[in-house]
Amino acid sequence: VPLPVIEGKSIDGQTLNLADLRGHVTVLNVWGSWCAPCRAEAPDLAQVSSETKTRGVRFVGVDVRDNPAAGQAFARNYGITYPSFDDQNGRVLAQFAGIIPVSAVTSTLVADRSGVVRARVVGRVDGTTLRGLIEDAEKLP
Repeated sequence: VPLPVIEGKSIDGQTLNLADLRGHVTVLNVWGSWCAPCRAEAPDLAQVSSETKTRGVRFVGVDVRDNPAAGQAFARNYGITYPSFDDQNGRVLAQFAGIIPVSAVTSTLVADRSGVVRARVVGRVDGTTLRGLIEDAEKLP
């Protein structure tokens, strides 16, 4: 299943477009600052994002049912440096219907360089699992 083509505003007010990430293995994480499993996995996501950036892996978040200030505070608190969509109204997450259950916060997708989803984790993901999923996607042409 290909990643949907989504353009919107980030929690920092910048334009964010998933199409710009084609050509890179992409990790997409659905989160909210109010979500306990999201807080638990955030340090692993920040760490793996930092470790894999030089290999061309790109991370993007979808911050659901939050206001931008809460999302920005969450990102600062956990050292998350990658951008996240501001999805207060659920419109970004709705475009993943059939790929991610819209009620499943937290969820993580790993897409290959051509934008095809190769892995999905519904619920908390740990660093070891995420590293393995990224490595599998990197092996694909």
